[in-house]
Amino acid sequence: MPHTTEIDLAYLNRINCNTEAQLQVLTPLRPIRLKTRLIGIDPDNAIILALGQDKYWQAAQDYITQGQGVVVRLINSDDPEANILAFRSQIKTLLNNAGRWLVVNYPKELQSVALRQHSRIPVHLAASIHERTAEGQASHVCSSGYLQDVSVTGGAYMGEEIEGGSLNKGYLLEVKFEQTLETLSVPIILKNIQPPEPGRSQYQYGFILDEPQGEEVPSDFAQKVIINHLMQQPKS
Repeated sequence: MPHTTEIDLAYLNRINCNTEAQLQVLTPLRPIRLKTRLIGIDPDNAIILALGQDKYWQAAQDYITQGQGVVVRLINSDDPEANILAFRSQIKTLLNNAGRWLVVNYPKELQSVALRQHSRIPVHLAASIHERTAEGQASHVCSSGYLQDVSVTGGAYMGEEIEGGSLNKGYLLEVKFEQTLETLSVPIILKNIQPPEPGRSQYQYGFILDEPQGEEVPSDFAQKVIINHLMQQPKS
């Protein structure tokens, strides 16, 4: 029976060109995250990505060098299960002949997550729950803790007790992405409250995503959370 890594690598080899990708450059200070797209794959040899030209790529140009450590993430949105792949690699070379291409070494192993409609993906990201104003903005913090799992429609949060918290009440969930120093905010509705287990102090709050108020949509929220979870826990 094929090893899981072999199955994942076979899946990687079939991903279409122009698939959305993210390149995380591992710098001494903090990782730099860049948007790119897949140009092609040479199985067992190399992954070819587009070399970007926006201000973020320009700011990172000193680190885009041969041998630089990177983490690559691919989001196969053409797949009904929205597979997300992540792997560590090193920059192999830069090509400017047929186009502006960045070539990285082919991975020996990778992580993969299938974001199915009803699956719950375990994560561990710092988060907090806030009162929500009439305008949909965050007010004071009701609870600090972490996001425990996520799905296309909601998730579970572990943290301090929400004073006056009740089912079907709307709040704002803020998730902190430490690797990129970003904070993602989404409106939620509490659907389940579990008191602490013996010897513990944290409550578990199950929630669903409320109607989006802005550009964020539920599937985008789940994708971003999973990508950033993989970002802080890539396999070596």
